Amino acid sequence: MSPENFPVFLKEIHIQGFKSFADRVKLELGHGLSVIVGPNGSGKSNVADAVRWVLGEQSAKSLRGSKMEDVIFAGSTQRKPVGVAEVSLIFDNETGIFPLDFREVTITRRVYRDGEGQYLINKASCRLKDIQELFMDTGAGKEGFSIIGQGRVEEILNLKSEERRSLIEETAGITKFRYRKKEALKRLDATTANLQRLEDIIQEIEVQLIPLAAQAQVAEQSLALMAEQKSLEIQAVVLDVADVKKKLTQATQDSETMKQSLIESQTLLSQIESQDLQQKVHLKTIDEEIQAKQGEAFRAEQAYNTIKHEQSLRLERAKNFKEQIERLSQEVSEGEDKLRQLEQRRKTLAAKQAVLGLTIEESRHKVAEQELKLADGRDHKLKEEIDRLKADLFEAMTEQANCSNALTGMRHSLASLEQQLLQIQNEQAKKEQELESLTKESEAQNQELLQLQEQAQVFQHERVRLQADLESLKRSRQEKVTELQRQRTRIDQTRARLQALQTLEDSLEGYQRGVREIMLAKKKGIREGSGLCGTVADLISVRESHEIAIETALGAGLQNIVAENEQAAKTAIAYLKAHQLGRVTFLPLDVIQGNRLSLAKAVESDPGFIGIAVNLVEYDPKYRAAMEFLLGRIVVVSDMDAATRIARASGYKLRIVTLEGDQVNPGGSLTGGSIQRKGGNLLGRSREIETLRLELIKLETVYRDKEQEFKNLEGQESELQGNLEAISQKQRQAKEREVMLKTAFDNVSNQVRRVENELRGLNQRKQGTLAEIDEITLRLKDSSEQLEKAEANARHLREEFNLREQEAQTAAEELDLSREHLTQEKVSLAKWEQELAQCLEQIEQEKVVFQESEQSLKQKKLNQVSLQNNLQKVDQEQSELNETLEEHAQVQESLQYDLMKRRQEREGLLAQAQSLEQEMHSRSQKVHDYEQRLHANDLRIVRWETECHTGLARLEEEFSLQWEEAVTYLSQEERAVIGKRVQELKRQIEEFGPINQAAIEEYPKLRERHEFMLSQQRDLIEADQTLRQLISELDETMSERFLESFNAVNAAFQEVFKELFNGGNAELSLVEPEELLETGVEIVAQPPGKKPQLLSLLSGGERALTAIALLFALLRVKPTPFCILDEIEASLDDANVQRFAEYLHRFSDSTQFVVISHRKGTMESADILYGITMEESGVSKLLSVRLHEKEEGLA
Repeated sequence: MSPENFPVFLKEIHIQGFKSFADRVKLELGHGLSVIVGPNGSGKSNVADAVRWVLGEQSAKSLRGSKMEDVIFAGSTQRKPVGVAEVSLIFDNETGIFPLDFREVTITRRVYRDGEGQYLINKASCRLKDIQELFMDTGAGKEGFSIIGQGRVEEILNLKSEERRSLIEETAGITKFRYRKKEALKRLDATTANLQRLEDIIQEIEVQLIPLAAQAQVAEQSLALMAEQKSLEIQAVVLDVADVKKKLTQATQDSETMKQSLIESQTLLSQIESQDLQQKVHLKTIDEEIQAKQGEAFRAEQAYNTIKHEQSLRLERAKNFKEQIERLSQEVSEGEDKLRQLEQRRKTLAAKQAVLGLTIEESRHKVAEQELKLADGRDHKLKEEIDRLKADLFEAMTEQANCSNALTGMRHSLASLEQQLLQIQNEQAKKEQELESLTKESEAQNQELLQLQEQAQVFQHERVRLQADLESLKRSRQEKVTELQRQRTRIDQTRARLQALQTLEDSLEGYQRGVREIMLAKKKGIREGSGLCGTVADLISVRESHEIAIETALGAGLQNIVAENEQAAKTAIAYLKAHQLGRVTFLPLDVIQGNRLSLAKAVESDPGFIGIAVNLVEYDPKYRAAMEFLLGRIVVVSDMDAATRIARASGYKLRIVTLEGDQVNPGGSLTGGSIQRKGGNLLGRSREIETLRLELIKLETVYRDKEQEFKNLEGQESELQGNLEAISQKQRQAKEREVMLKTAFDNVSNQVRRVENELRGLNQRKQGTLAEIDEITLRLKDSSEQLEKAEANARHLREEFNLREQEAQTAAEELDLSREHLTQEKVSLAKWEQELAQCLEQIEQEKVVFQESEQSLKQKKLNQVSLQNNLQKVDQEQSELNETLEEHAQVQESLQYDLMKRRQEREGLLAQAQSLEQEMHSRSQKVHDYEQRLHANDLRIVRWETECHTGLARLEEEFSLQWEEAVTYLSQEERAVIGKRVQELKRQIEEFGPINQAAIEEYPKLRERHEFMLSQQRDLIEADQTLRQLISELDETMSERFLESFNAVNAAFQEVFKELFNGGNAELSLVEPEELLETGVEIVAQPPGKKPQLLSLLSGGERALTAIALLFALLRVKPTPFCILDEIEASLDDANVQRFAEYLHRFSDSTQFVVISHRKGTMESADILYGITMEESGVSKLLSVRLHEKEEGLA
């Protein structure tokens, strides 16, 4: 078969983020045998894990991990971890192997790092169960043979014989039969348990049947005693009502008295609260004054400290000035000493100059004498000329030397002055920089001071505004407190009234005993009350203006009970009879007949006509018949006059009721008088409860709103207080900062003045130095001109002298010996002249030094005078500061005195406020006591009104008696005697113990239930037999299928073994053939040239190849559409690998194989070869080659 004809079921595998596959990879399987290769550790086995995982594997251990999140790519040295792992399998569904209307089916599974997972079919979310059901009966899935790893081969090799049978069971497909058997066994256990419980119930019922007859007999005997008890209770009700009426009258009077006392106490309390509020306002004013005084005291103290600081600064400056004056005095004294020394040196040098002049003059005289002596003779005229020229030349050279020495001295002085000027300029530049820096600092401090002053004004305005707002809020809060107290009182009164009425409503107070008991039974869910709708009073709603009229019209009918049908009414009546609970009138809706009046126009047109009573009430339409039965023939009018008019007009055939409760009866009789109804009436009670509930909700809403407003005010007050404290804190901080800035500003200003004075001194020195430089420069210019002239004259004379000397050269040679002495004298003369020149130069230098010292001494004396002036100024400022300091001390003392007086006044106000608080608390307690007493009295009134109305209603309902008539039936027996007899009757009834009056009705029902349980028992016994038969049939089917599959696998195993081993024999054997459901399976193999032996006795390679042969046999018997083999041939030698690969290729006509391998023989047989590499550490990459395409290209 060509590769193109191979079946394709699994088309593609997509993996992303799963284990080492960080990037998305796609395996296109196509036709033929696909082999995945790669070095160890490259991640090729992760492909098999990915397929097993997407097919629903739930065990992380099976996927070589500890938890399911381990399958997500965990990152590497170069990559971050990913957050999700996803694997998708794309299947070919052309043959319709999946029951889905798609040509391709994609199965996807994702898991996120937080543990959340997801399954998808064709990108639609689904359950794991849906995927498992999709693969049922396809032969594929994680539990079958779709994925076979080396571990599966080892598992087959290591399985015990009884465990190895599971392979045959998988092939036989009897797992579902085992599941069905397991379910049948569960059902059988449940049936047995139910049967046991049913037998217990039957036994319990049989035990109950016997006592029921005795219970019925006791119930009949108790009825007679209950009848006598009822008769006595009527008289007791009349006596109780009379007693309650008396108490009610007294309680009403007490209530009025207490209300008056309460009003008086509340008025007095309000007055005290007003006084307390005024006191608190006054106290607040005192607190603000104290705070203001404290602020003034703080500012005074700050000013005092500032002046003290200024004093210390002035003292420090005076000390510095004194030290500088002393230093300058010492420097001036040293400078004067130095000038005297310089003057003395000048005199010494002048004397030396004079001595040298005399010595030179004497030497010149000697030379002249010598030359005169030498000149006597024939060269006399020439010598005279030469002497004249020499004299002139000497004078010219002397003048030249003098000019040169003077010029050198002036140049030295000029250089010294320029150096001094440079130093002054450098110092001046530094001082100017310092002055600029100080000026900037001063300007910045001044600007900040202005800002702080503006800020202080803003803070002050804000503080005043906040104080005003805070005072307003406090007044509003106090008003809210008063409002809340009043509102709370109203709420408490309303709630007490509502609770009292609600208690009466819940306990059905005001209703006759029979009505109360049967309605309570309905509330408790007792069966006999299940068909009852409610009392007429509960089922209708009446306007308040019509309540008296409708209540009069209904009379005892208010306590009638509407029933759904006649049977429900009968059941309730039986219940009342059985328990001796009294009488009740029922209105069955299925039989009651309503009747509505048809009135003449004359009646309806009467101005006092209001309407037919049934039209004046609201009710559910389903109760129409009952309401028309009670109210359909009663007319409601405005007053008695209208009633008599309409009665006459109708011929006294109508029952007419007025809004005040008076009535005209058919035939003409009249009923009327006063009516007491303060809460005991049934119609008004429900309305009043609803009204009070709505009023309470409204009051509580208003209270919550006011309470929220109060909390808002408190929050605003707290916020304002916090803002006020913050503003005060900011003021203090700004003031402290202002004081610091002023101090710093003064310091900087003093430094500016000091630097300015120093700059002025430097400028004076600079001007003096510049004047000297200008003077020396002019002198230097003149000296330079004189030097040039002297040098020119000396050159001219030297030229003329040289000429004459040449003329006298010859003559001079004769006189050489004579001239030696003369020469020596001249040398001495030149030496002295040079020494004189040096002396003159030293004199000039000393003159420059003297001038510099003299100028420095003048400047120091000027500085000394300036410092003396500054010191006098500081002393004057210090005197002024002392006076200011004394003034501030007096201000501080005055402020402290005022502050003490205000605090004393505050203590007095606090004592008065405490007294008012105590009095207010006492008065508030009295108001509370009055309210409590009034509330308790109101509760007693409500309770007694209810008891009175209940007694009257009970007389009217049970005995059809009005109060006036009932009073006439009183006997002479006292209430205590009646009560004693009633207690005696109750005791006799109690001696019967619990009475089951429903025993007669319960007995047939219990017997019927007994028969039903017996029928159920028979059904369960039959079901037990059926299940046992089903289990037996399943065992038979599983045995047949197991044997059939075993034989098929055994035959296939023998064939595959021979093909793989190229000969030999092998077979499977049953350990216990007679126990097909439990027997184990043994493998006996005989490789070529060997004896038959068990699997455990074969060599490693033979065992592995035998296990592979068994797997192929299983696949042949139960083919799977695709199969992934993960290195199952790893332990085979090369020859067996080659046979394995050839067989695998032949077997590909029925199953699509994807082999993970690193064996050469397997790779050579591949049609598609995938390479898994790990070029990047920890990350697997995929390479694919279609081998047959390459071969065709080569061909």
